Amino acid sequence: MGVECYICNYKQNKLKIAGVVLFLMIISCRFSATGQDVEGSMIYISRIISNPAFTGASPTGDIRLIYRDFYPGNDFNIGSLYFSYDSFIKRIHGGAGLYVQENRMGNILNDLRAGVTYSYHLRAGRDLYVNAGFMASVIHRNIDVSQIVFSDQIDPFLGVVLPTNEVIDFSSRSLFDAGIGFLVIYKDYHAGLSVNHLAKPDLTGSGTSGSKLQRRFTFHASGIFKIDGSDLSLTPLADINLQNRFLWGSAGIVTGYKLFNISAIMHYSEAEGINSLQAGLFVESGRIGVGYNYYFNPFVFSKQVPLQQSNTVTIIIGLNFVEKRGDTKAINYPKL
Repeated sequence: MGVECYICNYKQNKLKIAGVVLFLMIISCRFSATGQDVEGSMIYISRIISNPAFTGASPTGDIRLIYRDFYPGNDFNIGSLYFSYDSFIKRIHGGAGLYVQENRMGNILNDLRAGVTYSYHLRAGRDLYVNAGFMASVIHRNIDVSQIVFSDQIDPFLGVVLPTNEVIDFSSRSLFDAGIGFLVIYKDYHAGLSVNHLAKPDLTGSGTSGSKLQRRFTFHASGIFKIDGSDLSLTPLADINLQNRFLWGSAGIVTGYKLFNISAIMHYSEAEGINSLQAGLFVESGRIGVGYNYYFNPFVFSKQVPLQQSNTVTIIIGLNFVEKRGDTKAINYPKL
């Protein structure tokens, strides 16, 4: 009986140590040169948080609900929840929006972000339109230090019962952040540029460059091609991000037929090459659209790295149709 209890405690202790290792990996990845924002691979899914110039560019005032998990089935508890609403408002000659996003990074770290966006819409020519957007946000980073377990706290028989000699100097913080973006629309094509984290918020308070959320520069482009005499459409898309000297992006195509849209997107990075494939289905009926995207890496040859990377579920609800009267132009977004 004593041996069985020892084995049981040993297994539990291994899980606790694994949790600490995961925490350290998250911290390292988040603040290293290869750190990425969650929305960096969701340009056309999250939209206004990626580029505030998207605000009000939809033909309807949209509510967007997004759920995304990371490495499902491994009990890492890493995921993201996102809510936004934006609409064109004629009185301000542009779009206004708001968003709330929660990023869970294990049981220890939790980021809650909330912000507002504005985009001014300008007709620069017969078929040429330019949007200029601004975003102001508050980031609250919560750290649950009670979930951090160090090796000197573990008794081989009783488990995590000992006090630690380690100094835990992490604390929760609330910070201001901002972003800007531009969007050029010509007929059924558009391209945009945005700069996020202008304030470079220091999420840990240590004052080092590694603790600051570095500015992310994003360029994206897309267009829709409709096949004459049919309900078939093709929407190629591409984006590229640069953050703290780390380069990554994606390219792919969305094929639409009536209510259904099927997407195939390749994600790549300067350091790893092709690191993820994304397959998606989007169904739209009336004012409601539902999308699902599956991220996986078929090029993984290590048992330590999961094949399945992420699942994303998106729900879009169009609350109101916007009358723009030719002063501005709505975008045919890639439906993801």
